[in-house]
Parts: sequence; C-alpha cells; structure tokens
Amino acid sequence: MAILAATTLGGNAKAGTVHAEVRMDEELPDTDYRLIVQSYDAATSAVPGDRSKPVGSIQRAVTADELRRGVKVDLLELRVAEPSGDVTKPMVVAWIEDGKPDLEFDGRMARPTAGSVYGAVRRDSARSDVRIKLSRKIAA
Repeated sequence: MAILAATTLGGNAKAGTVHAEVRMDEELPDTDYRLIVQSYDAATSAVPGDRSKPVGSIQRAVTADELRRGVKVDLLELRVAEPSGDVTKPMVVAWIEDGKPDLEFDGRMARPTAGSVYGAVRRDSARSDVRIKLSRKIAA
C-alpha cells in the first residue's frame, strides 16, 4: 500500500485501511440500496460538501436485511502526510441511497442528497475500526 500511496500522491504520502461496520435499526422497504462510506481528514461537519475531498471511499450494493445485521467494509485511505505526521480525529461518514452502485468504482465523487439517511463518527487516528449507525436524515 505504501508503494501505491507514493506513486499516486508522491513521496510524503501515507496509506492505511479503515474497517467500518454500518448498521441501520429502522425498518426499510426491501429494495436495492447503494451504501457509500467515505473518510475525511479535515471534515468540519458530518455531511461532506461538494468541495470536500475524501481520503478513502467505497460503495456497494446492500439490502435492508444486510443493514439490519450490519455491513462490514474496508476503506483504503490515501493521504498526503502532514508536516507533523499526525492526523487527529478523522471523520467517517456513511449513507444509503435507493438503487445500485453506479459505474464509478469507489464512490469518491458521491455526496449525500436531501433525504439521505446517514451516520458519521470521528475515529481516533490510532484505531482503524469504526461502527456507524445510520440514524440521521439530511433535511430537504
């Protein structure tokens, strides 16, 4: 992963993996959903804006039943190392949309829209695992 980070972002790049479990307790219609999970170094709010750039992202097709049981995903994070070498409290955001994943490979350009059900957590930069509960809705 270090070679991938260095060739993608340059010599001062870092790579890592975040393990996320995403769950939703509310009842959902049995249909196809697109789950997007993204991580950010400098997120000022739980909902990323159009100009926010994730350091890691993934999308996949899920069902309502899978979300009730919990969906485990791994995100590859690629970031340019800060001069201090430390990133404190990165944000991990997850949301669902109706439909299946689109042709974009990792969902990096996706952003939640009005009505999206989402969850967000800050993680300790020393830990690589998070649990996210989808329990909030973006206002229309």
